Amino acid sequence: MRNTNAFKEAFADTLAELARRGVTVRPGRVADTIERNTCTVAERLGIQERSAWRYFNPAGLAARIAER
Repeated sequence: MRNTNAFKEAFADTLAELARRGVTVRPGRVADTIERNTCTVAERLGIQERSAWRYFNPAGLAARIAER
């Protein structure tokens, strides 16, 4: 999953949102969170992982990470 263009774009967008908010997080933690969330969405909705990207919101994820 991490080698797909969708993942790379989501990762870059999330890191940019975190930087805009002034939050520093290990890139590996962000990547793990994105992968876990996307897999969970796909599993719960009964869809393929590649289809779950349409539900991904980098700003929302960055906000949740920033709250912690």
